[in-house]
Amino acid sequence: MLNREACERRVYRLALLLTGRRESAAAVIEQVVGAQPELSRLDSAHLDRLTVLRSREQPIEPMQVPGLKPKFAAALAELSAQQREAWIFISLYQMDDRTTAKAMDCSYRAVRQHHDQGEMQMRSSLGMELEQVAPDVREAMLRVDVPEFYRQAQRRRKKMRRSIKLASVVATLLALLAAISWLAQLYS
Repeated sequence: MLNREACERRVYRLALLLTGRRESAAAVIEQVVGAQPELSRLDSAHLDRLTVLRSREQPIEPMQVPGLKPKFAAALAELSAQQREAWIFISLYQMDDRTTAKAMDCSYRAVRQHHDQGEMQMRSSLGMELEQVAPDVREAMLRVDVPEFYRQAQRRRKKMRRSIKLASVVATLLALLAAISWLAQLYS
């Protein structure tokens, strides 16, 4: 079971790989993690599936992550959504075909086909460098954390929710006082 910060980190890293954009990946965190009333009910397979779905709605760009070669980012951005997803899950995350199929919501044969096509395209773009890409990307992505602009927005939203709750309590108390005052005048 993952806590909120671990879920946010997992979603952000996967969404960043899938979309290439920090802003898009942060939006995916909000759509996936922020929309869950109870994170304890969310397992990693479901989290990955939701991340894939929400990432597909975002524009794709070559990612700019320190430690990643621009050539790799461009090659990854050239893959179709399904090829990119299959390649990331199998080649980077080292997931098996069935687990990847659950995350992508397709058959394991389709996963294998998407991965093989993505692998061929990546190999044609990167050549022999492809063998070293996966370990380099895994290492670079471990250093990636949820950006500060997301944390700041999260703090602002939390503060806003508290202000709204406080305002509703004050409004309720004022209405109650007005009702008591009205009843006191009525019966006096």
